[in-house]
Amino acid sequence: MRKIPRTILIICTVLTLLFIWVQSVLPGDISSQQSGFVMGIVRPFLELFTGKGNVTEHLVRKLAHFTEFSVLGVENGFIFGIYIRNRSLNAWTALLKAVASCALAAFIDETIQVFSGRGPAITDVWIDTAGALLGAAIVLLVISLTEKGREANEK
Repeated sequence: MRKIPRTILIICTVLTLLFIWVQSVLPGDISSQQSGFVMGIVRPFLELFTGKGNVTEHLVRKLAHFTEFSVLGVENGFIFGIYIRNRSLNAWTALLKAVASCALAAFIDETIQVFSGRGPAITDVWIDTAGALLGAAIVLLVISLTEKGREANEK
């Protein structure tokens, strides 16, 4: 796996956080319009899994939470994966730190919604954290296996 420069990873992570948090600042009616627009795009795909007529704005919003934080989890997985490569963290510790930082971002995200007049929900924090766990786990698994293969080849 190619090493991705830390600066690029940090910039991508900051941009992802800004995207997530800006969405939380938007008034409810604008957020609802955005969800409706996205729903129009993803409905045909999602109906392959849910059946025709079963895709709701609620489902699209929850999938958006999961997806945004999966991306953040991937980015954090790469950031903490650097420490696996230089052997200062093991994979489990890297995963814990990557997911914990995403969970903090999710908590902040829901807190922002308190001030923007929208309804924060603890379930969204759990959905966000689950997405982050998936994203970070995939990246860190690949990095760990790559490093183990590299170590085996060096012996």
